[in-house]
Amino acid sequence: MNNKDIKPFYIYTDKNSLYIKNINEQAEKLASNIYAYSANIDDNNHIHICGLDTKGKLTHFSNDNGYWKKKIIHKLFNNIKNIKDMRLYIVNNIFNIFIVEKYPISENLYKISHFNFTSNNYKVYRYTINNIYKDNEYIYKLNIDELSNIIFEYKSSNVSTRDLCENAIIFNSVSRKWITQISLVKSSKYKIKNNSHNICNIKDDIFEYCYSMRYKL
Repeated sequence: MNNKDIKPFYIYTDKNSLYIKNINEQAEKLASNIYAYSANIDDNNHIHICGLDTKGKLTHFSNDNGYWKKKIIHKLFNNIKNIKDMRLYIVNNIFNIFIVEKYPISENLYKISHFNFTSNNYKVYRYTINNIYKDNEYIYKLNIDELSNIIFEYKSSNVSTRDLCENAIIFNSVSRKWITQISLVKSSKYKIKNNSHNICNIKDDIFEYCYSMRYKL
């Protein structure tokens, strides 16, 4: 199977219920009380959706021979009111979810949590990056190097000088651990395959409209 075999479809929420609809077909309701969601396609061209419900629990939706299966994985948040964005990237069959939370004390400060797991083992690993300063155009950037490691770039504010610092950390796809902070000068040795949020080429473009939607209770 290749990309052209994937039929066009829409994923959307209506009154906090999650739906998927193929072109010229009826919509199928997947779940209720969904606050945020994101979707991606794995290496075998299977569609996966991850949703965060209004109680902060993460659910994985997968399609098996035309039927949707739902697996409640873990409760990630006690309070979801500050969550602003959720994105799913599948790299080497590892599910990587990045969730953006806004600090209520500042308009430009954010916290990003990275959750990763596999569909064979739903044990969730979490890594949190605090005090991310929103630039004029973006909160963070994601890229992948030639070894399928995720490069995460962001800006932080120096408390004493209030100057902005550019930072980069790397998620090792083999050990599934984050490498300690490196400078962007050093990170230039990593050859980037894709820029900004287009981390997984055209597969992400299919779902790009989902990310522009506002989530509300």
